[in-house]
This record gives sequence, C-alpha cells and structure tokens, in this order.
Amino acid sequence: MYLVVSYWEPVPGREADFDRIGPQVGAVLRQQPGVMLVEVFKSGNKHVAVHGYQDEATYHAIVDNSSGAFVRAVTETRFEEVGRWLGSERGETLPIP
Repeated sequence: MYLVVSYWEPVPGREADFDRIGPQVGAVLRQQPGVMLVEVFKSGNKHVAVHGYQDEATYHAIVDNSSGAFVRAVTETRFEEVGRWLGSERGETLPIP
C-alpha cells in the first residue's frame, strides 16, 4: 500500500468551514478506485489525514488528475481557502512478516 500522511490546519477564522468542507472532500477521495484508507484526526490545532492507496501510481492518478473527481471536489469546495497544507510524508508500506 502507498501511504500518505498529510498535515493541515484551518485558516484562522475559517475553522467551522474547514470542519464542514474537509469531510466532504474526504468522502469523494474514499470513493475513488484504489483508495484503501482515509482517516483524519486532530492533533492540537492540526488535522492529520492518513490515506492509503493500492500503489503509488493510483495515488498520482487521483491527486494529479486535474479533471478527476478529487481535484474537482477540492476546487469546487474551495477547500484550500479554508485549510492550509503544512506538508506530507509518503511511501510504500513495509511488509509485515
């Protein structure tokens, strides 16, 4: 599995919008073929999004597709106006013996 851990924070004064829009965008991501996991939790003022994909190619096919459902959802909801991306960690998960 290709795992991505992203760190976000609400834009000051837009916390309620962030909390309302974030789950809408997450729901669209969950529906995409090859998405195996989408979970979010709060850590202080940050929101940590953990999402898993079948593989790295699936990840790129979803997040880099400017006409795809996920990118459309981010654009149409104006999510990046209410949330600030702080960074991400990405990689293939290791096999469990």
